[in-house]
Amino acid sequence: MYTELTKFHATNGHCRVPSTSTLGQWVVRQRFLYRQYPNRTANSSLTPERISKLNKLSFPWTTRSEQLWQERINDLMEYKRKHGDCMVPRKYPPNEQLAAWVATQRKNYNRREKGQPSPLSVDRIKQLEKLGFVWSYWDFNLNNFQ
Repeated sequence: MYTELTKFHATNGHCRVPSTSTLGQWVVRQRFLYRQYPNRTANSSLTPERISKLNKLSFPWTTRSEQLWQERINDLMEYKRKHGDCMVPRKYPPNEQLAAWVATQRKNYNRREKGQPSPLSVDRIKQLEKLGFVWSYWDFNLNNFQ
């Protein structure tokens, strides 16, 4: 499969293979094994040599979704550094992506609170709360107004 990945990389310039293909499933498995790597057993197929070979292809050990999450968290930390809070307004021209992302996290949190399906995990909720994230923009403003 590594040979197939090198061909994919040569053709596409990256290793972000759609997970719907056989090669994509192999890529997903490599990421899984990599996450397990510190606790790996002697019979793991992910060897230091394989990691090195994948790294030479600039293999992304995180998914695009994980990468975007971390980018937005970094943006939020920068916003907090500048403004002293995590109250990104809905319209924030310096970083409209951050404004939309913050609104989406609040929406996903509300869905989770109502028992509806939500992609927002407990770990991510804790990560946001550690930064001082406020789940209800309007309640926060009302409480500060009084």
